[in-house]
Amino acid sequence: MVDAARSEVLSLIGLDPIRSYVAEEVVRGPLVRQGNVLGERIELWTDRGDVVPCLFLRPIDDVHQVGAVVAVHQHAGNYALGKSELAGLEGDPQMAFAVELAESGLPTLVPDLLGFEERQRDAIDPQLAENRDAEDLLAGGSTLQGVHTRDIAMATSWLEARDDVRGPLGIIGHSLGGQVGLFNLACDPRLRAGVLSCGIGTLESFEREGISHNPAWFVPELRKAGDVHLVVQAIENQRVLVVAGQDDPLFPFQDVQGLVSSFREGVADFVPFEGGHAFPAVQRRHAISWLKSRLTEARSTP
Repeated sequence: MVDAARSEVLSLIGLDPIRSYVAEEVVRGPLVRQGNVLGERIELWTDRGDVVPCLFLRPIDDVHQVGAVVAVHQHAGNYALGKSELAGLEGDPQMAFAVELAESGLPTLVPDLLGFEERQRDAIDPQLAENRDAEDLLAGGSTLQGVHTRDIAMATSWLEARDDVRGPLGIIGHSLGGQVGLFNLACDPRLRAGVLSCGIGTLESFEREGISHNPAWFVPELRKAGDVHLVVQAIENQRVLVVAGQDDPLFPFQDVQGLVSSFREGVADFVPFEGGHAFPAVQRRHAISWLKSRLTEARSTP
C-alpha cells in the first residue's frame, strides 16, 4: 500500500524513481566562517544544463554528528530570497533555522528552489514567471511540484554520497518549504525524519475557503486521487513533526488536524501553537531538538 501510494505521488508530479536524481557535476566554493559555523557554496548541475545553487552549513566541531539535513526556504511572495534567508544572511531572522541547525551539530544543505534568489526567472515580474513555469511544465507533462521535489532529491543524493556526512538524513521547511518537505518525504525514503512548519493543507480546503497558494500545490488529478491525504499515506518508517499555527490564514487548522490524523500510525507528531503563519523561536527550538532525536533513533533502525 505504501509503495503504491509513493508510486502514485511520483506519477502525479511527473517524476522518475527518486534515486535517479543525481548532480551531473558539482562545483564547490571556498569555506567561510560564520560564528561557529562553516559555510560553503555548492552548485549542483543537472543533466539538463541548469544549476541549483546551495549553501552548505556545518558546525566547526562535528565530532558528535548524528545526521544531516536539507532545509527548504519559504515563499512569502519574496522571490529575491531563498537560501540566504535560511542561512541568516538576509531577510527575516525567524527564518534563519539552517544556521540554528548547523550550530546544533547538524550539517545542513540549503538550495534555492526554482524561481527564487539566484534562480529567479524574471526580475521584473517573478510571480508571472513562476506561473508561466508551472504552465509550461504542465504542458510538457510535468509539474512545478515535481521540479521542486526533483531538486531536493538531487540535494539529498549529494548529502548521501559525502564521506564526511555521517548518519541518516532529514528535511525541514517552513511554508513552501514545508509543502516541498512533505512531497519529498512521500517520495524519498532516504529522508528518515522531517519537520513541516505551517506548510501542509488540503486542496479541498483551499478551494472551500478561497485561499490562493503557490502554483506548485495544484498537481493535476491529485484531489481526485485522494487529495493531500494520498501524499501523507505514502510516508512510512519515517518520522514527521507537523508545526501549525491555530490562526494560520493560509492553512485552515481543522483541515491540518485532519491531515495529521491521516498519517500512518506512529509517523506524525503534532505541535499546534497559538498564532498564525510563523515559525516562532519556541517552536524552532523544539523542532531542532526533535529532529536531532529522531535522526539519532534512526541510526539504529534499518
